Amino acid sequence: MNLLKFLGILLLCTLIAIGFGFYTIDQGDTAYGHKIIGLSTLFIFFVVMPLFIWTRYKNKDLSKFNFNQNKKDDEDEDWDLDDKSKWN
Repeated sequence: MNLLKFLGILLLCTLIAIGFGFYTIDQGDTAYGHKIIGLSTLFIFFVVMPLFIWTRYKNKDLSKFNFNQNKKDDEDEDWDLDDKSKWN
């Protein structure tokens, strides 16, 4: 099975768990419902999302996403803070 399909199934299961947590809160057991919602949210943000990001960017060339590709590291400008002509 493809990893993205597996992550989609995990996300669907956690969304169902969040819905069950809201149902539990509605039925009167608020502490247990909040625990289910909190653990499901933590699972989404600390397991599902990093695995998704890792899967999508596993074989990509991320050097294209730099802002200054042509700028060299040894070309540092010295800014004179008293010179107000650069600010206009």
